Amino acid sequence: MPPLHPKLPYLLDELQLSPIDAIKWNVLLCRRRGEQEGLYVLKIGGDERKSASIAYEVKLLRGILPDINQEEFERLVLPEYVDDGEFQGVQWVLTKHIEGQPLVYEWSELSFKPEVLGGKGIDSEVAVFAVDVLRDLRTVDVDSLPDYVRRFQFEDWRDSFAKRSRELVDRQLMNPETVAAAQEIFKQLPSYRYNGNMFTNGDFYPRNFILLDNGRIAVADWVGGIDPWTFVAMHAWLMMWGNPAWQEAYLKEIVRHFPVDIEEMQVALLVRSFDMVYRWREESEEQIGLARSQMLTYFHHSLSADYVRELFVV
Repeated sequence: MPPLHPKLPYLLDELQLSPIDAIKWNVLLCRRRGEQEGLYVLKIGGDERKSASIAYEVKLLRGILPDINQEEFERLVLPEYVDDGEFQGVQWVLTKHIEGQPLVYEWSELSFKPEVLGGKGIDSEVAVFAVDVLRDLRTVDVDSLPDYVRRFQFEDWRDSFAKRSRELVDRQLMNPETVAAAQEIFKQLPSYRYNGNMFTNGDFYPRNFILLDNGRIAVADWVGGIDPWTFVAMHAWLMMWGNPAWQEAYLKEIVRHFPVDIEEMQVALLVRSFDMVYRWREESEEQIGLARSQMLTYFHHSLSADYVRELFVV
């Protein structure tokens, strides 16, 4: 894990918090000083991009999540906002700790963590739970959400694909023929069909899950918005590339609970695998080569509708 932000000790003093554990980079499990009960999760922004992300997450934590009726959910538990602010130019947010088994330690994209690479060790039962959470999220009325909630617009994404794919070709991560084949698929699609239609945390897969003793799942990292449900569903499948048994169980549950449109699933696989390659474009081969290679492989295979169709024969 990279070094924590240098201002973090001073922020902890300001908030009268004592660190208990480092959950991930610049995310700490804490307790209020002088108290024995009650744990909190402190997240801080280490740079301008991350600070903007936290500011957006605060809007969701304060303005959206409390108004969602969790009694309607079968399995999903939402995080609870406590406080937020800015300290010496650093954005921060504090939420209540959710007691359970965090899966953040059980998943990694880093090549030198073979035991957890791509969720290799996560139990297949979590795949069944994940589809239940997906079903819960789809019950949220997206038409009632305010305008500041990010909404995926496929036409905007398609416009950005041309520029971003050229960069990947220049970096020799993709070849022009593959990009041309994808563009041919994308340009024929009616954009309205692939606009956002479900509320999501924006990064839906086990790394952001906390398994509770009562069988429910808390989902962390709420920096999402309204995305196509197929994109959300297939992102989780893609990110579990190191665990084929999990992927198989997950697709079996998808088929059981949802009507499967092969074209929509194909587009979801292409969009999300491309986005991950682009996100990891500057990472070294040593650090992230295996993960990036897997996403490139999925992108290439998903150019064929037959490949996608075979995935759903479970």
